Amino acid sequence: FFRSLLRLLKIVVPGWRSTETRMLISHSFFLVLRTLISLRVAEMDGAIVKALVKGNGKEFMTRILWWMLIAVPATFTNSMLSYHQAELSLKYRTRLTQYIHDKYLSNLTFYGISALDDRIKNPDQLIAVDVSKFSNSLAELYSNLAKPLLDMTIYTWSLSKSVGGEGVVFMSLLVQLSANMMRVLTPPFGKYVADEARLEGEFRYQHSRLIDYSEEVALYGGHVAEKDTLDKGYFTLIKHVNYILRRRFYHGFMEDFVIKYFWGALGLLLCSVPVFVKLPGQVAMNMGDRTESFVTNRRMLLSASDAFGRIMFSYREIMELAGYTSRVASLLDVMDDIQSGHFEKRLVSSSGTEDNEAVLRGRGTVHESEDIKFIDVPIISPNGDVLVKALSFSLSQGDHLLVVGPNGCGKSSLFRILGGLWPVYGGTVYKPPFH
Repeated sequence: FFRSLLRLLKIVVPGWRSTETRMLISHSFFLVLRTLISLRVAEMDGAIVKALVKGNGKEFMTRILWWMLIAVPATFTNSMLSYHQAELSLKYRTRLTQYIHDKYLSNLTFYGISALDDRIKNPDQLIAVDVSKFSNSLAELYSNLAKPLLDMTIYTWSLSKSVGGEGVVFMSLLVQLSANMMRVLTPPFGKYVADEARLEGEFRYQHSRLIDYSEEVALYGGHVAEKDTLDKGYFTLIKHVNYILRRRFYHGFMEDFVIKYFWGALGLLLCSVPVFVKLPGQVAMNMGDRTESFVTNRRMLLSASDAFGRIMFSYREIMELAGYTSRVASLLDVMDDIQSGHFEKRLVSSSGTEDNEAVLRGRGTVHESEDIKFIDVPIISPNGDVLVKALSFSLSQGDHLLVVGPNGCGKSSLFRILGGLWPVYGGTVYKPPFH
């Protein structure tokens, strides 16, 4: 997963001076700014409640006014974060789509994927849908990991000054223990997402296939069989989606209970430490001070708990990103194989003999020439059916040649080899260059 993700990251973020890098830096700046604003808001909440408990109306209204003023940069920062995330997703998709288009439409790769290789049935699904989902998931993951990690660090440090480092360490151990238990019980959502995308693509491919062969299906009355095929593809997809929903239901029940209630109870106990326990070096506090301390600590603790919860949720998002990464990386791997002349095709039974297998493993040579010449060139279909074991002929400029024979003998296959559509499995081919 990490090797494939690193390869895709080098494509979507090509260098330190790229637009994507500058946007990531700007996005990181606003993430830090949002955390600092949230910390200040937590302190102001405590001061507002303190003024309310003391019955000081003037101080209360002053705190409310400052609280409203800080809402301006807070809301602007939130909007900028959403804008940056959407822009990053678009730029990732643009980079990746342009890279794939360059490879897909060069060296007849698009033909090789559909006609010479069986590994990818639906390249349109991968390029149009999975690339978009990968880009969205990658852009969201950065925000969902960077900000919670920063929030946890800053809020934990602030809490340790108020309630003591021992309480924070003890609570962190309990949280980490429960988090490890949840991680062990988390289903492999990444695999589920990849399988769902594959089934979606196969179902879409079945409809495209019906459209392509609609005339033959209508002529031979094959609509009943095609309906069975479409129903089977759809219900296979729905069965898998329902399975994912059931796993997410049980996992979500466990996750919500642990994150919202178990960790929340631990947090309330931690916030009560300054009220019930006399900490070393702590000055005597009146009711207003204790209320301010409790509200501020609780606000910071809720933010820290929310940050840790988002990190736990991001674990599921990482697995989903892994599913999209494997899909997109598999497309790039197949295109690389096709451009290097490596194909994987389901072979017909006649290709199973030792002689034919030896021919299929070989590769011939192609040279540019003004004349056309085949020297011991086998004519082999993409599914491994050997039509002619060794064909030799020459054709000079100005000559005319009539190619005749029954259906399936290799007439059009000869021109596919000349056109570069089919690989040369042996011998030597001389042909004019493309202009």
